[in-house]
Amino acid sequence: MVTAPRDKDAEPAPEEDRRPAPARERRPAMSFRISLEPEFLRAELTHRETVDEMLQFLRAVVRNSLRCPRVLISVRASHPLFHVERDGLVEFLRQIAQVPQHRIALLADAPDLQASHEYLELIARQRGVRVRSFRSEAEAVQWFADRRAPEERRAGGERRQGNGSSSAPERRRGADRRQMLRRAPGAA
Repeated sequence: MVTAPRDKDAEPAPEEDRRPAPARERRPAMSFRISLEPEFLRAELTHRETVDEMLQFLRAVVRNSLRCPRVLISVRASHPLFHVERDGLVEFLRQIAQVPQHRIALLADAPDLQASHEYLELIARQRGVRVRSFRSEAEAVQWFADRRAPEERRAGGERRQGNGSSSAPERRRGADRRQMLRRAPGAA
């Protein structure tokens, strides 16, 4: 190794240049909290960095989801995940929403995390999971309160248009009425 001769007239490096590089900032540890609210199970996750941390959280949600059919999953200060099938996230959502009454609402605090949740919603819904991504908790709670089946809901208050024929319950009532008249004594 060759060393260059030192310049005697050179000034010493300023003190700030001689300081060691700053220690790498510590990230807050991943944490989650699961609580039972009056109308739903609240599962909050913060500072999730890895897929393994997400899987650990979802395992806890699966264990607690038997307590309530509506689950609100709120994720904050975390990195988005887009490999939802490969990482097994959809399968965990299927375990949470085991029966048709189960619904899962996803909340995020950042646009990239919201996009990740929307992608997860798309893939999970294709697999029959009742999950939706929301921008606010109020919207999610309203969705939980809507007891109608998804096929009964119409966007923007749209009403079904009939073709003039009667509905199945009306037809059934008419058939029951005719049958009662036939059985009645003295009916022709």
